[in-house]
Amino acid sequence: MIGLACSTVSCDGFGDNHFVRSFEVMPQIGYRFIEFNCWHPSDLTPASIAGMRARGQAAGLTPVAVYGSSFGGSNNHELSKDVCHKLRMLAAAQELGCRRIVATGARRGSQGGLDAILTVLREVTPAAAAMEMLICLENHANNNLETIDDYARIFDAIDSPALGLCVDTGHFDAAGVDLDAVIDAFLPKINHIHVKEAAAKGVERFVRFGEGVTDNRHVLDRILGAGYEGYISVELAQEDKSNLLHDLRVPYEQFRGYERA
Repeated sequence: MIGLACSTVSCDGFGDNHFVRSFEVMPQIGYRFIEFNCWHPSDLTPASIAGMRARGQAAGLTPVAVYGSSFGGSNNHELSKDVCHKLRMLAAAQELGCRRIVATGARRGSQGGLDAILTVLREVTPAAAAMEMLICLENHANNNLETIDDYARIFDAIDSPALGLCVDTGHFDAAGVDLDAVIDAFLPKINHIHVKEAAAKGVERFVRFGEGVTDNRHVLDRILGAGYEGYISVELAQEDKSNLLHDLRVPYEQFRGYERA
């Protein structure tokens, strides 16, 4: 099964907008799957999650993932909170009826680096496995989760079917990391995909679909051709939402042909 999803950041940006535009715009274009970017204090409460599920049902949008704040912490108090946060993300995803949680790391060299991420993952991954859930570690440019070596260290330390890589195509290009090398190294660990377009390789700036350098089709052809099943989630990383229907229809038309039951 391959489903084409849209992330709420594409419609609502980074503001605390309660996903209003996402529920309005996505069904107009034809998206049937939604990934929730839950960065704000109210997003993961039981009441909010129940409301999101009901609103999704009314709009014909099936939740596929909960995206939350980054992994990390600079001391035991912060790490304890992060463990509890990721456990709540898992529970919230279950309440929404989906299997994936997604998060990246903090700015490179901050919040305890990879050591902190590993500390949290050692506590959370067994819980995810017991719940039959997936933790999807997303790469970002200039981040503690950025390079092939970063992921190699994570997967060497923790070998679990519940833990994998969320490939963010635009961010790998923005970081100057070769996407073919990523696929060669971690194909069996890829458990989620974010499509995005970088303005240029090695530059952390993102543009509308069709305006950048990221070869999303090549990446999808390789990963899906090797038997990947799951979701492709569109991330339109643009603050300008004035032409949103057009800007999100472009990737919908580009990638909907990959969907299959």
